[in-house]
Amino acid sequence: MMDPAELDKSNESFRKVFASGPGVGLENRLKVYRNNVIRSLTDVAISALPMTRKLTGDRFLKQALRAYIIQNLPDKADLTLYGNGFPAFIKTYQPAKNLPYLYDLTRLEWAWETAYYAADDTALNPAVLADVPEAHLPGLCLSCRTSFALIQSDFPLDQIVDFCRTDGQKPFTLSERGVKLMVLRPDLKVEMHRLTDTEYQLLHALHRGKTIQQAVDDITGDMTNFDLTTALQKHFRQGTFSKFKIQNQEH
Repeated sequence: MMDPAELDKSNESFRKVFASGPGVGLENRLKVYRNNVIRSLTDVAISALPMTRKLTGDRFLKQALRAYIIQNLPDKADLTLYGNGFPAFIKTYQPAKNLPYLYDLTRLEWAWETAYYAADDTALNPAVLADVPEAHLPGLCLSCRTSFALIQSDFPLDQIVDFCRTDGQKPFTLSERGVKLMVLRPDLKVEMHRLTDTEYQLLHALHRGKTIQQAVDDITGDMTNFDLTTALQKHFRQGTFSKFKIQNQEH
């Protein structure tokens, strides 16, 4: 085994060969390589954030992503979802402190990106529930699609999305309201749906594995205009669910 002192000398000699040779020195070569890596990772991550890019501008977002990348280099070769930790980063990123909606907007964009790359599955056909005995329906569990995600925000994200899909030339003022959204890819295209409070609570409970009865029992607030059958029929039409379970039997 080579003596550590000799190994240090060998490494130093190796560095001098590159540093003293013709052309660009080793340190500068490493800087160029590092900048190229950061630039490539920035291109990967920014592709998932077109709405954030439109609102903040190219320069701001690239600077934020650079700071994120330096702290969060990828640990695997597959970069499909690289950058999905950016929302948590932007939440505490000091230059974004006057843009409090960015955290939720980047969460929405990454939910969109994740839904796009989610594993394909098939929507549950409600006709298969016809054979379920009525007495078992309260114990029914409905599994949501692999692309399913819920986003709750104190900001009108749906309004921001509408603005970003236009030419963006008109004045833009945020409404003073929040929103609850569902992101889903029923087929090839990712969709976003605005939800009522009770609808959001129902889907949130079902997504956590609760039964129909437990989900309804968990709903708080005004249920005057809420009809469970209508809500479920709506989400069967939208393809929200992929399978159901009664006790230990899965379908």
